[in-house]
Amino acid sequence: MRKVFIRYCIILLIFSISWDRPLLANPIEPTHITELHLPNFSHSGHGTFTKFGFEIYQAHFYVDEVKAVKKYAIILNYSRKIEKEALLKATIEQLERLGYSSKKTDEWKNQLEKIYPNINKGDHLTAIFNPANGTTFVYGDKIIGNINNPEFAEAFFGIWLSPKTSAPELRSKLLVNNCPPLIFQTQACQ
Repeated sequence: MRKVFIRYCIILLIFSISWDRPLLANPIEPTHITELHLPNFSHSGHGTFTKFGFEIYQAHFYVDEVKAVKKYAIILNYSRKIEKEALLKATIEQLERLGYSSKKTDEWKNQLEKIYPNINKGDHLTAIFNPANGTTFVYGDKIIGNINNPEFAEAFFGIWLSPKTSAPELRSKLLVNNCPPLIFQTQACQ
């Protein structure tokens, strides 16, 4: 019985190490999206989000200006298939973790239900913030929705950029070349 258990553990370890690993150590920038939707933005940084040792997505963060960030975008390149309901649930859990009320998150959930797609491995989901029109969502190359609410934008982008994020290492990698947007700064940028 013990030998079977040890073999099982070894197989799980090998499987978890090799499962769905990216082919490249450095993720490639999704230039087709940036050329189309973010022509004057600069790449701030990128990192990989994992859960239980499995890569979920590679994130790229873009800004319009290095020091006084007003417009910004995050591109998520998914490493696996994720159903719309699971994506929605994970988003709402993160928003609640950041301290937003269930009243607010229910309102945003209703809006996101109309926007979020089912995700396939290799898909890109982009969120672009512009103070003039809020948060625009792009799936692949197609605009799929917009939420024009500054509080939503702060909450949504806070999933990655807030000092209270559940992924502080990813936050550091996304902001490696720039200051965070003003709403996420904990100190003045140099």
